Amino acid sequence: MDGLVEELFRLEGLKLKALTLVDAPAYDATVREQLHLLAPTCVGKGDRAEPAGTGAASVEHLLALSQLMRLNMRLLQNLLSTTVGTGSGYTADGHISDPPAHSRVVVEA
Repeated sequence: MDGLVEELFRLEGLKLKALTLVDAPAYDATVREQLHLLAPTCVGKGDRAEPAGTGAASVEHLLALSQLMRLNMRLLQNLLSTTVGTGSGYTADGHISDPPAHSRVVVEA
């Protein structure tokens, strides 16, 4: 289980980097990699399962992973809330749409 936690920690670090750089394709790729990593574990196939008591992740690693995941969620929520109305987003097939060629801000007094 330590290997799985370490890999999730690495991927969360990549997500943090993508969020701070506002790099949507990198964030998207990391999320897909994370989903692929967790898919066998979530459906209960024994690919990554280890016998009880062997390789148990330390509480500190799990706590650090949890904190990093919360930070990434908050950063993503903040990013999404500040970019509403920019014209970019996800298309019906799950890809990121291109922003409009020109953007204009109108301010009324």
